Amino acid sequence: MSDAVWQPIGTVEVDSGCVVLGDPTYLLPSAQRERPGIDYQVVIDADWRQAVTPIASGMALLFQGFGGDGSYPVSGLFEDGRLVAVRVDFVEPE
Repeated sequence: MSDAVWQPIGTVEVDSGCVVLGDPTYLLPSAQRERPGIDYQVVIDADWRQAVTPIASGMALLFQGFGGDGSYPVSGLFEDGRLVAVRVDFVEPE
């Protein structure tokens, strides 16, 4: 990955003390497919001592314990114009 470059791509806003990473197909409700989606109770029931908790039958990850609410910068690693990695910095830059 010698030609790979990290670039800022946006921010993630956190107001619940956690972030979910997963395909919306497994998280959001769909009336057409009669899927209820993931209820917020999953977040409430999560063990807050764990930094990462699998949710949605292991199809998504719940991240918590990183410092709480705020606006966190997101960077993408691009190689030959293709996004190959994403990084969220949960520590505010100095």
